[in-house]
Amino acid sequence: MREGCVVEVGFSEPVARYLCPVTVAAVADRGRQGWVHRSTIDDINMNNRILLKRNINELLARSAEAREVYLPLEGPGGDVQFLPLQEPKELDNLNLNYDQLIIPPKNIGFPQLESLFEFKDGEINPTVPVPSRHILFGLRACDLKGILFVDDFFRKNFEDIYYRHRTEGRLTVVVGCTSPSPNCFCTSTSTGPFIEDGFDLQLVDLGERYLVEVGSENGERFIGEFEELFLDASKDEIHHSGEVKVTAAKAVTLKVDFKEAIRRLTEDDVPREIYEEIAERCIYCGGCLYVCPTCTCFNLFDDMKEGEGARFRNWDGCVFEGYTREASGYNPRRDKCSRAARRYEHKLKYDYQETGISGCVGCGRCLTSCPVNIGISNFIEQLTGLDSKQ
Repeated sequence: MREGCVVEVGFSEPVARYLCPVTVAAVADRGRQGWVHRSTIDDINMNNRILLKRNINELLARSAEAREVYLPLEGPGGDVQFLPLQEPKELDNLNLNYDQLIIPPKNIGFPQLESLFEFKDGEINPTVPVPSRHILFGLRACDLKGILFVDDFFRKNFEDIYYRHRTEGRLTVVVGCTSPSPNCFCTSTSTGPFIEDGFDLQLVDLGERYLVEVGSENGERFIGEFEELFLDASKDEIHHSGEVKVTAAKAVTLKVDFKEAIRRLTEDDVPREIYEEIAERCIYCGGCLYVCPTCTCFNLFDDMKEGEGARFRNWDGCVFEGYTREASGYNPRRDKCSRAARRYEHKLKYDYQETGISGCVGCGRCLTSCPVNIGISNFIEQLTGLDSKQ
């Protein structure tokens, strides 16, 4: 058995990082002679288990006795949505092999429409949700990255109590993506098809079973609750999981020069003509905003009648003309070009400058949802001159 897992320089970085299974304790060390050293197989073995696929329904049904369980369920038309498990028979519709959800699961913590408080006769009654233990089972790596991004947005500077209560007691279970959407470019953004940190558990498909990577104490405690359903992972299974990750990374065929795009935006090196072309084509339907796993723009409005009513929060977006219109009627982004620029600057410039992390996770939903074939990957290709199909 090898003393450690190593990868050679010949592999691209997105592929190289999957040549060994990565756990929360695995740390890359770009060492001498161009090798990347990962934690040893013996160390990794301590943090990995095996879950047979035939035991998943039992695991979820038993989990639902004490928690809310959200999972990918396939509807009659074949669409897969991340929904709460209402009754055990719905597990027959469980689909862990989906390529992409239409609506990202960020809406569990940040609903498209939510009541903030009710008022009547001068009295205000907050409608803060009650925290609950819940599991997000079957997430894709890019969607968990999106959730973690939204976590940061609602918790920095001012902690949003509505969001906090909806996300307290959360356990995240990622199922690595082995059949990516053709519009996905997660290897370019280093957000998939497997995640390296921020998860509680991550499942790697080995055929009739999953290798379960433990990423937190929360995940370890969950396994302890159902210890009889998990087995110890062998060294061969751990090695196999590394091969699965490499194959999955190679299956992502859309490549963009993400780092160069961020550099050019942060240095204000974007020709205005690119934004003008996008503005001319865009019909401002908002589809890209509503399917984006990191968009956090919202609006507040009151629904009132005869002295009583409620205040609501709903999703909004920076490409809409009314979003930046001020009470005076002045709009600093009245023209389409400036609003088109705002979206890309938000994702690839301001978010990066503010947090060190881009607001794009490479899921490709914006391109998939766009009726006129505009997506962030198209924008990056045009900006950097990179042919994504090479």
